[in-house]
Amino acid sequence: MVNKSKRINPPFWQHDFFVLKRLYGLLKIIANYIPPNSIIIDYGCGNAPYENLFNIRPNRYLKVDIGKNKIADIHIKEDMPLPLKNNFADVILSTQVLEHVNNVDLYLRECQRILKKKGSLILSTHGLWPFHPSPGDFQRFTAPGLKLLIKKYDFRTLKFFPILGPFASVTEYTLLLLANRLAGKNILGRLILAVFSLVGNLIIFIEDKFWPVSKNSDASLYLIWAEKK
Repeated sequence: MVNKSKRINPPFWQHDFFVLKRLYGLLKIIANYIPPNSIIIDYGCGNAPYENLFNIRPNRYLKVDIGKNKIADIHIKEDMPLPLKNNFADVILSTQVLEHVNNVDLYLRECQRILKKKGSLILSTHGLWPFHPSPGDFQRFTAPGLKLLIKKYDFRTLKFFPILGPFASVTEYTLLLLANRLAGKNILGRLILAVFSLVGNLIIFIEDKFWPVSKNSDASLYLIWAEKK
């Protein structure tokens, strides 16, 4: 499980600095629009890296995950419906989960079922990204494909954010492949990764300035904020 601090406050020499920094910034903005006294479901919570943004009293924040995740409030088995009533939640938060779900239909039907009318689905998932089973890894998305998928489950897109343009995403992809090889190695391997990441992040900065993300371009990550109709 990825260290929480590395997700919300990554250093510039971290290989996924730009993706995580921009995702956190966008989620922080969206969190400001969530009304008080909301019931928030972190669906596939992992280590709940964004709890600090959404779990602001008097909100109620429930963490859901499969397996034996010790921080989860609700444990479910894969392909199992949520043990929650219809129209229960105001917000569902789903960050980097959908690509790991082998039954996307059930997952999104459950999101639609437990959300109140006009409740928010805040979902991020991968576009151009290496294979990373946790425990499985089943799909990638394009901007039109993800928006169409969400629409099929009776959601209306409020905001849609592609993160990193196509050229920057290719460089990010390369850094992620290097991280898969070097991150778990000895201190020399981690030092080499940090050096490559510093250079790579400078390249990403330049690439994203000259070839920024567009409406339907390839991107490393997509963040969608949708509303249940």
